[in-house]
Amino acid sequence: MPKQKRFKTNHVGVFYINSNRIVGGKREKIYYICYRKNGRLIEEKAGRQFEDAMTPARANYLRSQRIEGKQETNKERREAGRKSNRWTIERLWEAYKENKGNYKSLPGDERAFQRYIKPNFGEKTPKELVPLDVDRLRINLLKDYAPQTVRIVLELLRRTINFGVKKQLCADIRFKIEMPKVNNEKTEFLTPDQVERLLQVIEEDDHPQAGTMMKLALFSGMRRGELFKLR
Repeated sequence: MPKQKRFKTNHVGVFYINSNRIVGGKREKIYYICYRKNGRLIEEKAGRQFEDAMTPARANYLRSQRIEGKQETNKERREAGRKSNRWTIERLWEAYKENKGNYKSLPGDERAFQRYIKPNFGEKTPKELVPLDVDRLRINLLKDYAPQTVRIVLELLRRTINFGVKKQLCADIRFKIEMPKVNNEKTEFLTPDQVERLLQVIEEDDHPQAGTMMKLALFSGMRRGELFKLR
């Protein structure tokens, strides 16, 4: 993967790169901070422009806090979380991935967790969550994303907590996570006249394969991926 171009800010040790948002394809800035601690150069992510409401000034504040030792580095927080007996949401997610293994939707789940759940709840335990926390996340996400996308994020949070409860790693939350309402899609069927016209168009087309594949899909209900895998 090619190295992304870095852009300087008005603050020393703060730079950003441009990247796509997880949904919608819009561009946003991802801020990073550089500093030295115990003689070692540290470079770490501060946050995203929209998802974390990060700005150069906020990133510079985080940098100064870590230089002065008032905040731990990202690596130190992760290590402390692993050593601690507190099963935070982030720690539960890591355990869930280890238990689940590589499943089909893992890359998408990982992106959703890192961009939406971790910044808001990563350092909290399920017991420390309150309804207002989750309500705020749902309302903020609905400003930019479709209800189905927001539902996926909240379902991932619920799944992570349920895993911890099932494995007796943590206590369950004392409230129900409210999901946004999603309009159910209705499946439309072709009328007999529409089927007849479709078959007529297929017969009249001179493509050597398209017509046959259309008929196979029409009469068998096979999906596109299943059709393309046929030999």
